[in-house]
Amino acid sequence: MSTPSLAAAPAELGFRQTVWPRMRNFIGGYASGMALVLVGHPFDTVKVRLQTEGAGGRFSGPISCLVQTVKHEGIRGLYKGVTPPLFATGVINSIMFGVQGLVVRQVTGGKRQATIADTAVSAVFSGLFISTLVTPMEGIKSRLQVQYNAAKNGATPTTQYTGPVSCAKGVIEKLGWRNGIYRGWMPVAFCRASNWAYFGSYEYFRQAFAPKNEDGTYGKMSLPSAVLAGGLTGFCYWFACYPMDVIKARIQAQPDTKPPMYRGIGHTAGIIYKNEGLKGFFRGFTPCLIRAFPANAACFVAYEAVMAVLPE
Repeated sequence: MSTPSLAAAPAELGFRQTVWPRMRNFIGGYASGMALVLVGHPFDTVKVRLQTEGAGGRFSGPISCLVQTVKHEGIRGLYKGVTPPLFATGVINSIMFGVQGLVVRQVTGGKRQATIADTAVSAVFSGLFISTLVTPMEGIKSRLQVQYNAAKNGATPTTQYTGPVSCAKGVIEKLGWRNGIYRGWMPVAFCRASNWAYFGSYEYFRQAFAPKNEDGTYGKMSLPSAVLAGGLTGFCYWFACYPMDVIKARIQAQPDTKPPMYRGIGHTAGIIYKNEGLKGFFRGFTPCLIRAFPANAACFVAYEAVMAVLPE
């Protein structure tokens, strides 16, 4: 066996100290995104359908939406639009967790443990960055989720796109990039900036549940603690941004026509309040909260599991 050269040692050390810690966050983030979608997408479909139908729509509530969707479209109806987020959320969460780690290192200088405030502030900037990547995926997902198959009771089907590729091509041809694929970027940016409540609350729960080491750092949480921390984190995030998420859904899932039914955040908020009052901003909140706990528990458990397996 040949002896490693002396020149290779500093390079390997540099990789382990600078590159690898960043790569670990990206890999852990990818696993978290896949877990989040697999567990949470059916709940998300119910949420988006209730948000876009509004008061007086075809569903009287989350149970009605769930029953009618399964009755007329089968279990597959709950997974409409799952392909874009299934693959994209893994990548997006990978970037989100990775960028979050990079921003935290910049805030702390890499010389001290991040505080809850450091984590929350960093999440605002990483969330704004990720909004530029996530808007097309969320727009395509929302459009597909509100397509309804022909119902047995004779209701008119609304199927327009056959899948994510068909949807993306159709939207670009009709409306272009800015008003089509990137329609709704502003509310997406506001929602993603609310990641302060996501990463900030998770750091709070992690510090509350994890054992503290002698050097002041925190150890690994037990599995039950990780599940609880992840689930509660999901609640905190949605309480911070849900009304804006309703506005986002209305803008992104509206028919691809000119002129648009909803022209922007203020215009959409005005229509919702005029027609439905304050309750309109919380349509679909129940399935959202039901989804929040298991989906985000799976997200952070997957992240922590991968980070525990990967060498430091």
